[in-house]
Amino acid sequence: MASGPAGEVAPKARAAWQFFQQMMADVTKIVMEDAESERELLEGLRVIARVSSLCSQLSVEADPDRPSFFDMCSPTRMIGGPNPDGNYYLAMIRGDRRYRITGTRGTSAYLGFQILAGTGLTPRRMANYVSDTELSGDEFALVLASEEPADLGGARWVQIPDDASSVVVREYIGDPAAETLATLRIEALDPDPVAPLTDDELADQFTAMAWSLMKLTTMHRTIKPQLLQQPNTLLTAEAADLGAADTTPDNLYMMGTFRLDPGQALVLDIEPPDTRYWNVTLESVWHECLEPRRRHSSVTNRAVQPDADGRVRIAISADDFGFGHWLDTGGRHRGFIVVRWLDNPGPPDVCVSVREGADRR
Repeated sequence: MASGPAGEVAPKARAAWQFFQQMMADVTKIVMEDAESERELLEGLRVIARVSSLCSQLSVEADPDRPSFFDMCSPTRMIGGPNPDGNYYLAMIRGDRRYRITGTRGTSAYLGFQILAGTGLTPRRMANYVSDTELSGDEFALVLASEEPADLGGARWVQIPDDASSVVVREYIGDPAAETLATLRIEALDPDPVAPLTDDELADQFTAMAWSLMKLTTMHRTIKPQLLQQPNTLLTAEAADLGAADTTPDNLYMMGTFRLDPGQALVLDIEPPDTRYWNVTLESVWHECLEPRRRHSSVTNRAVQPDADGRVRIAISADDFGFGHWLDTGGRHRGFIVVRWLDNPGPPDVCVSVREGADRR
């Protein structure tokens, strides 16, 4: 054990841990201020706990010297506005290392590799991107390095900057019963020997935890917050609106909110975009997916059929009133709606209306 009074050892890590504790108190206050009901408060507090576990996984458990991919979502942790009809794999890296990613493409609807850069308190940015349209054949290999290696061994070189920090892999699934998921593996080509944990290193990890906690629990205040005051509408969201590190060039979005009284439904009348993949997802006010493993709160283009006029009607409500393909709010009176699609066609034409369930009863 360290000698001397506790206040004299690990000063940076102790200060950073206190900063995380204060950030936890700050986000708790925000949730308590912004919740409109006991249910929202309970779910908001639970989101803080779930975000905390993810932040620990991202900042403390991940090892850029010996990385591995892990899914940032789980059946019970879908926070930060993810696509519940997909997977989000992440591995931490360093810009002064080289890495090799190998795998099989499978038959899922979409697979994209995003290199994020930025360390410490520097905002994260996208430094490079590889779409599945650039992969040839079922098996693939990528080498991540700041300079092109002399011998790539048949792999594709992906340049990374000095401050590279992570690889995010998005995989979208149109029909889980019919599609084969991709497989992924990452290895460091020149890892360092294992070194003892330092005060500076742990302090950086705790500080990153704190800021990630704030970011992921306050998205309702930072990403188009005006939508909460303009409910039952949809707006096209540019990448800059969502954060440069949080989307990719071929992912496009419309966002909105629903606010409904009991017995009401919000009906989306959609002309489907001409693309291989699109979906509609419901989220809580805290940008948590609405229990997608327990209720039908999202749908992909593979699971919905257009009407005779070629348009798709999606009804958002607590009960199925027969207005269209039903997405279940679970009785929540408000939340977010996200429409996402791929490959850069123009935004779909969407007409939005609030209807009374008694109209069809």
